[in-house]
Amino acid sequence: MSTYPQVIGEGETLAALLNGKSIARYGDGELKLVDVQGYSREPPSYELADELYKILRRPNKNCLVGIPTMSPEGPKYLNWMRHESRFLKVLNPDVQYYSSFITRPDSAPWINTREFASMFERIWLGRQVTVMCENGSSILKAVRLTTKLTPIRCPSREAYAEIDRLEAEIVATKPDVALLSCGPTATCLAHRLASQGIHAVDVGSAGGYLLKLLTSKQ
Repeated sequence: MSTYPQVIGEGETLAALLNGKSIARYGDGELKLVDVQGYSREPPSYELADELYKILRRPNKNCLVGIPTMSPEGPKYLNWMRHESRFLKVLNPDVQYYSSFITRPDSAPWINTREFASMFERIWLGRQVTVMCENGSSILKAVRLTTKLTPIRCPSREAYAEIDRLEAEIVATKPDVALLSCGPTATCLAHRLASQGIHAVDVGSAGGYLLKLLTSKQ
C-alpha cells in the first residue's frame, strides 16, 4: 500500500461488534511481532508473526481487524504516525479496517464517556460470557457488575505458547461471547474463535476504563 487506508471510526466499529462481528486488534506491540521482534509480553516468534500477518492480510469474514486510525484529532497522532510506514508494508488494500481504539481512550478520548461504555457493555449483557484474562483483571469486575461469567486465566507473559490450550478451554465453555484480554494472543484468539462461529472481542486493557465509567454516577 502507498497510502494509509480509511479506517472505520470507533462508533461504527462498536456498532459492528453489537451486530455480532468479532474483532482482532493491532497496535505497535503486534506490529513489532509481525516483524519478528519481541516486546514486553512475547519473545520473537516466526509462528506468531505468521499468524498475525495472515489475519491482517486475509481476515475471516466474521472478524474485523482493528488498526490505529491515524486520526490527526487524536492526542497521540504523532506517536502513531511514526509506525505508518511499517503498517503500510503489511496491510491489504482490499481489506476494510476498523478502529483498534475502541478500548483506547488515551488515543481516542471521545470514547471516554458513560454513553460509549454503556454501549460497550451491551456486548455481554444478558449473554453467556467467557472472559480470558490475567487473574484479578479489571475486565472481570466490569463484566460482573451486571453479568455472570466464566473466567479463564491466562499467563501475563508468553501466553501464545499456550494458545491451543486456551482456545480449547474457551470453546469448551460454549460462550455467547468471549472477551479476551491477553495482548497479541487475544488478537490471534479472536480470529480463531470467529472462524469457528464464536463471537469474540479482543478488549485489550479496557477493563479499568470501562469499570470507572460504568460505576460512575453520571
